[in-house]
Amino acid sequence: MIKKIGFIGVMLILFQLTFRAPFGHATVFENQTSKTQTTVSPGVTYIQEKYQSSNVREVVNMLDVNLNSTYTSLELGVPNPINSLKTTTALAKANNYAGHRVVGATNASFFFGTGYPANLLAQNNEIMNYGVLGEKNDSPTQQPVAFGISKSGKAIADYYKADLSFTVDGTKYAVDRINSDRGTNKVVLYTSDKARTGTNEWGVEIIVTGASQNTKTLHFGDSITGTVSAVTQYGQQGNSAIPGDGFVISIQNKDLATKLSKIQPDTPIQIDLGIDSKWMDAEFILAAGPLLVKDGKVNISMPTNSGFVTTRSDRTAVAVDATGTRVFLVTVDGRQSGYSNGTNLKDLASLLISKGASAAINLDGGGSTTMAVRQVGGYEPLLVNRPSGGAERRVSAILQVINSAPAGKVKAMAISGVPAETVANTSYGLKISKAYDEYLNPISINPANVTWKVEGGIGKIEGSTFTATTAGSGKIIGTYDGLSTAIPVKVKNPLSGAVLLDSFDSASLWKAEGAKAKVSIANASSSEPFRQGKSSLKLSYDFTTTDTGTKAAYAVAKTPIAISGLPKEIGVWVNDKSSKHWLRGIIVDGAGKKHTIDFTAQGGMNWTGWKYVTAKVPTTATLPIKFERIYITEPTASLQNKGIVYFDKLQAVYSDNYVEPIYTDVKAGHWAYSAIIALNDKNLIKGYPNGTYMPDSSITRAEAASIIARALNLKNTKNPPFTDVPSSHFAYNAIAAVAEHGIITGREKNKFSPEGKLTRAEMASILTRAYNLSGTSTLPFTDVPSSHWAYGAIQKLYANKLAGGYPDNTFRPNNQISRAEFASLLNKVLKD
Repeated sequence: MIKKIGFIGVMLILFQLTFRAPFGHATVFENQTSKTQTTVSPGVTYIQEKYQSSNVREVVNMLDVNLNSTYTSLELGVPNPINSLKTTTALAKANNYAGHRVVGATNASFFFGTGYPANLLAQNNEIMNYGVLGEKNDSPTQQPVAFGISKSGKAIADYYKADLSFTVDGTKYAVDRINSDRGTNKVVLYTSDKARTGTNEWGVEIIVTGASQNTKTLHFGDSITGTVSAVTQYGQQGNSAIPGDGFVISIQNKDLATKLSKIQPDTPIQIDLGIDSKWMDAEFILAAGPLLVKDGKVNISMPTNSGFVTTRSDRTAVAVDATGTRVFLVTVDGRQSGYSNGTNLKDLASLLISKGASAAINLDGGGSTTMAVRQVGGYEPLLVNRPSGGAERRVSAILQVINSAPAGKVKAMAISGVPAETVANTSYGLKISKAYDEYLNPISINPANVTWKVEGGIGKIEGSTFTATTAGSGKIIGTYDGLSTAIPVKVKNPLSGAVLLDSFDSASLWKAEGAKAKVSIANASSSEPFRQGKSSLKLSYDFTTTDTGTKAAYAVAKTPIAISGLPKEIGVWVNDKSSKHWLRGIIVDGAGKKHTIDFTAQGGMNWTGWKYVTAKVPTTATLPIKFERIYITEPTASLQNKGIVYFDKLQAVYSDNYVEPIYTDVKAGHWAYSAIIALNDKNLIKGYPNGTYMPDSSITRAEAASIIARALNLKNTKNPPFTDVPSSHFAYNAIAAVAEHGIITGREKNKFSPEGKLTRAEMASILTRAYNLSGTSTLPFTDVPSSHWAYGAIQKLYANKLAGGYPDNTFRPNNQISRAEFASLLNKVLKD
């Protein structure tokens, strides 16, 4: 409970006054398009209704509260200190605990820019905030109306009459405000809760000491006596210090101030704080306005031609039926075209009457309009309406619906921790989730206290751990306190090989996030690299931001990807340009714990083009697991650059001996498979951007030059002497190097013919020169006479058993050599 009376600033900010839409017709609430309702607590029903009439839409959220229901009550919720604005959900969550469950809440009071409530708030007679009444024609609080719970426990929405006065020299005078700025012709009581009055010289202040009680806390029904210690004079001084054992009465009206300035020191004085009988001893009083409904009829306590009344906006209201035992907390969303336009006060009053309201008042609305509701078995209330500002606004007070029931017998529970489909030889920790008792309050059930069994012979349970053992369909059944629940489980045979998690064909399944970096994601275009399917995921990053420290670029799955069982590792194809960054990922296990996995070491992205990398999955991860994100990170400032990386074929690997095909068109059974893989591992040969090697395609002279230059680590010191090899050619330096070392010469003067297809004779000549092959042998090939220009080179290959001919005793020297044949020959040479 707040024990202070807050100072109220002069500028009242009524956020509900920000309107945009025109006046509408009351018939909008007659055309209901949908309705849902849920009992969220005994005696409390949450209802959402949608209406549409012409081009006007309305979304209404309502909490129907039966105060006759045992353990159900309504309370006032305020922040501490009282001027520290909080959102409705934050206040509700702060007041929510076992035995005092907040099952629903709405925003309530208007408030000033200082954060203080604008109007009266009282609890058990304590005046938490006295506030002010609006004085302008368009003010919703120009009449004293309030909602509260009376001393008999009945709800009230009606006018109130506060009777604040002081008596001195036998005469009684009215007090207008407490601890508020002193306005024109106002009398203000300042208490010891404040240090000074903050007034100017145009008034008189009676300073009182020796108060009969501490004035920091005031109550309706209090009579406080004291002795006048001093009286200021009109026009001479203000801003009086307030005695710690007293109070100050400040009078602005000149005539009254002049009269009271003659009071002598040591004169007895008395303060009386009263309110009309129906509100005396109320559990709480919440003033707002205007009144909307009285005696079951529309009755608006302000001019009905006011813009505040006629304008369509988001609104919050509280209504009471004729018995005072049924309360409706209602919000109408507004100022959101195509969703909900909001309502004027006449329409709102009519809607409340249709729900059974005998009396109702308007609460703060506009961007403040908020409703939070706890779902059945939930631990705290959550936002259910759509605030027009895009997010909850902080407010000064809320109305909250309380379930105060003790712990009851379990009514419902759900088994979790095991997926609907799993594989044999995997284990899961069983859990009980979403359990609630007979009062719909959440309860926590230790799975160790549950009796478990398995039907269908699909597995076994030890303690609270289920282990799938046999393929088939069955159930897991848990029994607690006489209540049983079951979940179906299908077990498949153990997984082997690799299972695709995502092809990265759709970037819409992913989102970009950055840490001290600019990041974006998209699908690779048709001209950009991808290995399989239709595309790859393109992650663009910029680590050159002004921030310091470790930077990261994330590709985050919008819905974490479920993974069957517990794989050995996660694999992915990555196309990079030797960025030297660190490639990592995050998986989330069944306990909600996040595990960081490493696809490379720090600085390990040291390749150019495609490479398949893997990350070990921790064996301690609780099943089931999900893949959440893959990312690159860079802690070293000198390596924080801009770049692009491509991802393709994310998969889970289940076999220890699984080998990922390096090239999509070179399977393990291909005759040149081992040679191609060996050269690939040595980084001597490369495939194409789409993940193929094209083993049966002819190899070009430029490709052969590149491979030989890498194999021999050749560097050029001068430019190539060929007019058909521009400096922009991908193999420019390699061609220059092999030409400079006399390994590959041109086909004609000044012409290298880089795109020309390499012949078998050229291949023999290149390998002979590159590796200084020697040896002689009689050639059995009928198509290679001793006069052939490559006779000696072919002879040396044959003598070293590196190349053979065809079954018809031909060598076919002018035939083009395939990429597979070249790889096979080069691999043999390197091995020998």
